[in-house]
Amino acid sequence: MSDPTPALPETPAVVPWYHWLWVAPFALVLRLWLATLRIRSNRSAIDDADGGRIIVLWHDRLFVSGLVARRHFRRPINALISTSKDGGWLVAFFRLMGLKAVRGSSSKRGAAALMTLTRVVRAGEHAGVTPDGPKGPARVCKTGVVALAKLTGRPIILMGLDYARCWRLRNWDRFALPLPFSRVDVRFEDIPCPARDDDDDVVATRIQERPDALSGR
Repeated sequence: MSDPTPALPETPAVVPWYHWLWVAPFALVLRLWLATLRIRSNRSAIDDADGGRIIVLWHDRLFVSGLVARRHFRRPINALISTSKDGGWLVAFFRLMGLKAVRGSSSKRGAAALMTLTRVVRAGEHAGVTPDGPKGPARVCKTGVVALAKLTGRPIILMGLDYARCWRLRNWDRFALPLPFSRVDVRFEDIPCPARDDDDDVVATRIQERPDALSGR
């Protein structure tokens, strides 16, 4: 999630229900692909009995995020997804993978998305945030994730995903796809909720350094 500066509302693009028939086979292929990966984690499970958290990972590591989330978290996870047509397809895909979606970004429906995420975290669910999305710069943490933590009073948990072998797409963040049957190292790190008087930019910079270390370059 990015800077929650109020923006002109935009109606999120929605994929018609019958197009989900195209998404479902792709989701099945992905599930089979993910099943071949050898996942190693520094935690067997995340103790989330006390409530929701803000889960932070880089955008280029989204490919296995649903699998890792289902294995490590008991409470539902709400992913922030852009309002674009591509985001509409991603919503359909995420739902088939067992994740919820909140539509918005730093430039479109940013304030509305922040408020929705605040409500779901206060209600006890998790918020999944890629602070460099949806268009970058890659691996630069924007301050929206700090604002969300302050509004909810909930801690942040960083999710680092290091791929032993992967393909890279030629998009803005060189999105990574781990090769089938390869190893994925998952590392979690907790960050306490920042104090209300902490500088958002300073906290964002501090957060930015850790996912890099956990996820590899």
